[in-house]
Amino acid sequence: MPNNDAALLLLGHGSTLNSDSSVPTYEHAEEIRRRGMFTEVHVAFWKEETNFRQALHLTDCRQIYVVPDFISSGYFTEQIIPRELGLEGPITRREGREIFYCEPVGLHPSMTEALLRRASEVVAASGERIAEPAKTACLFICGHGTSLNDNSTRIIHEQAGLIRSRGLYADCQAVLMEQRPLVKDWRTLTNCPDVIVVPFFISDGLHSFENIPVLLGLTHDVREKFFANPHHENGRRLWYASAIGTEPFLADVILAQVHQFQQRYADAVAESPGTPIAPSGHKELEQFLQDTPPPFKIGEMVIHKREDGSFELRHGGDLDRDSAGLHRIESLEELRDLVRFDSDGNFRPLHAAPHLRSGWIYCAGDLAALHLALDYIYPAALANGMLHRNGRLPVTSWKETAERQSGRFHVVREINDASLHDVVRDICERKCRKRRLWSPAAQPVEPQPGEISLLCPEACNLLVSKVRDKLEHFKIYCT
Repeated sequence: MPNNDAALLLLGHGSTLNSDSSVPTYEHAEEIRRRGMFTEVHVAFWKEETNFRQALHLTDCRQIYVVPDFISSGYFTEQIIPRELGLEGPITRREGREIFYCEPVGLHPSMTEALLRRASEVVAASGERIAEPAKTACLFICGHGTSLNDNSTRIIHEQAGLIRSRGLYADCQAVLMEQRPLVKDWRTLTNCPDVIVVPFFISDGLHSFENIPVLLGLTHDVREKFFANPHHENGRRLWYASAIGTEPFLADVILAQVHQFQQRYADAVAESPGTPIAPSGHKELEQFLQDTPPPFKIGEMVIHKREDGSFELRHGGDLDRDSAGLHRIESLEELRDLVRFDSDGNFRPLHAAPHLRSGWIYCAGDLAALHLALDYIYPAALANGMLHRNGRLPVTSWKETAERQSGRFHVVREINDASLHDVVRDICERKCRKRRLWSPAAQPVEPQPGEISLLCPEACNLLVSKVRDKLEHFKIYCT
């Protein structure tokens, strides 16, 4: 199923607090990229960079397959993603492009086998057997649950029903964190002496690593992420698995969802010319490098072009250091892990935060590799910088960003300009190197020679979260 004239865009949830949340989405994208199935493969997130609103800036391909790396069809896949990307349905035609919106990975039929495999593996790895699971074991499929969209839990109940019908376990039930049946009630939901819990989540983030173990009674400390399987309690045994979305085979599920879309909308897919829009981002970058005296700069990075056409990336603080004394990054995966943490090992949810780690060097073999590497270091910054140079970068005011918020973030609409500037000072000015373009906190952009500016065309989700925290704290204080 080669798609050599198309781009694949994987959309995950991400987190501003937990570094593990976005890792599976990155890993699945990297695996698909290695297979050479698409011209480009990119990732974007709700809570991390690149955010959904800027996701389409990452590619110039006319055909873009969008696959939500989400477990279920619900609030995010039916409301948030279409809103943020401006989608009009499964097929959106806009500005000479065709955007194909596929189903979430969790809806694919192969997820049933993945759940069964994960349950079997966690028991086998523990060293304790279940002699007759069809007589003594209950398998719980654990999801989040939300009142925002009924569809978000439907797939969990469907999977439990499918597994239950096979008779492999004495029972199989769906349990949820925030809706009934609650995972914390596992002791009364089944009488089986052997219980297996598989989190139906994409990543081992805050929910699967911390919240669910506490709800199960495996630990009373959310910071304690490790425990022995099985957990013994009153003559019963409980096994707890890692999140289903960390399975490597999900790369195949993502491709299967693309293939399913192509079959379902074969005529529409065939009509698309599938050729890049001109001028492409690669061409604009190439022109910039040709017209600009070296060294080239972006954020804290310095880029040198070598005689063989490759590019060397290093921290600006290492400019005068001998290359032999720097750690050589050998892969994009290693680069991704390095830039996501500071020198003290703390997670950097903002890639443009100051104090990017130094002491390393990375070589990009060609222009495309350079483009991709820069997207790992400063997501979407290159695309935004090039769009801004040509007067084509969309800018969203705070008022518009606030009006788009829903659910528990609806409250951010109430903040006044003075309080907003307080949050901007605490978060943006102290913790981010980007130049803000959005009102009422816009800054002048004055790039230095040879520099690609780091730009902020709209308030990020971290800032939105901090605004909400400020307003909620004010309400509690006043109460």
